[in-house]
Amino acid sequence: MMASVLIIGVGGIGGLLTDIVSRAVAFSDLTKQNGMISLTLMDGDIVEERNLPHQRFAAADVGKPKVEALVRQLQDVGITEERGVFLIPVGENFSADTNLSEYDLVVVAVDREEPRRLVHENAGAWLDLRCRGDGFLMWSHLDDVRVLNMFPTLPDGESASCQLEEAVETGNIQFGFAEAASHGAQWVIQWLRGAQVPQGRTYTIHMGDLPLPEVAEEEQE
Repeated sequence: MMASVLIIGVGGIGGLLTDIVSRAVAFSDLTKQNGMISLTLMDGDIVEERNLPHQRFAAADVGKPKVEALVRQLQDVGITEERGVFLIPVGENFSADTNLSEYDLVVVAVDREEPRRLVHENAGAWLDLRCRGDGFLMWSHLDDVRVLNMFPTLPDGESASCQLEEAVETGNIQFGFAEAASHGAQWVIQWLRGAQVPQGRTYTIHMGDLPLPEVAEEEQE
């Protein structure tokens, strides 16, 4: 048996999640108990200098496709098919043409609304991870999507970095992306094990848990 997981976006959130999930699978007995896993990494971006303070890349990776650089790093660590992890780099951006039926789970780790919406509408099982500054949001198909839809959205075609404006230039690097990745990785590992997964959450390092929007009573009926 093999679980097939698509990870959309390998920047701050997706890159770290891929790293820690693939290590946890490859160097434990999880595959002996639950079967192998394929991780398809989809991202059309190349590595830029400004990615280095908070993403899983080296200076030598600048100018290279992110998915290829990340896969090479993981293979150098020893994460291989022989250890039960199939890494599949796809150097293109997710679109409506992507066949989600090929995947048992889709992890959305990009900062645009269209991919999120397409995954929510078309994937059987999904995990949505977002961050801004020191805060993050985690939501899945098992949580009430009406609550997620009450959060502010970006205009179509716009994106937002997980870092605040001028963060790189001023050294104000914040780590909500790492919180999102670690919570998401725990969700994925529990899902692979067939165990109970963490519930949706929104949290900031400075202020702790944030209240979730409440669905109006007429919507609950």
